[in-house]
Amino acid sequence: MSTPPISTIFTQVERAAQADGKAAYFRLHRHRFAAMLQAIEAPQGARVLEVGVTPGHFTELLVRSGYHVAGVDLDPTKRQALWARLGVEVRRANLEREPLPFAAGSFDWVVFSEVIEHLLYSPLPVLREFVRVLRPGGGLLVTTPNELYVKSRLRTILRAVLWLSLSTRAEFRHQMLLEGEARYTTHARTYTMPELTWLVEQAGLRVTTRRFAAPWEQVGLEAARLRTHPLRVLVKSVFATVTALLPPTRSMLLVVGRKAH
Repeated sequence: MSTPPISTIFTQVERAAQADGKAAYFRLHRHRFAAMLQAIEAPQGARVLEVGVTPGHFTELLVRSGYHVAGVDLDPTKRQALWARLGVEVRRANLEREPLPFAAGSFDWVVFSEVIEHLLYSPLPVLREFVRVLRPGGGLLVTTPNELYVKSRLRTILRAVLWLSLSTRAEFRHQMLLEGEARYTTHARTYTMPELTWLVEQAGLRVTTRRFAAPWEQVGLEAARLRTHPLRVLVKSVFATVTALLPPTRSMLLVVGRKAH
């Protein structure tokens, strides 16, 4: 049975997100999801492990694309009904405290998207676990916010010039009030492309793709928003133009590493 076109799959998942009350989240992340799906070079039926699955939109995109999917998450119970509907087993694990609950060589691909920046310690032990569960020739897809994203860097420069803390008062208090595993809901640190590729190589993989992607720049530029938020659209357009001309200033890093045969 052939899979439907990508556009049809995205429409199906978008409708499911709307019915689930998560239309805004899907709208914010759909361009990231598209870049990730494009980066996975695997035939239908390939086994894919998604690490950090909540709220499950990309999980559903993977399933509808014809992959056999398993997941790992800090708290799979929040979306248990979705995992049951998709037929996906999601196991609980704290990546920094315990090994992945899967045997060596279990997967063709591991997807690790927008998670590495939340880890409190060096991500190398976690990345080595991914290598362990990959089959020979398998691939690891990592995405994370770009530390040199022009919008973030300008914000940092402005706060430094004004002799302010690099974090706002609200950000500081929010981070300090997070205890236990709630700490994983905020960023521990972000990475540059050389840092991310070095980590993937240190884990024992050969980097085959390194791409500066622009998923966040595309959100908010819809034509309909010109009538309701013209100033925001103008500002977003400026940032989108800058990152289009200067790829290293784009919002997201995308790296693929392959395990030796």
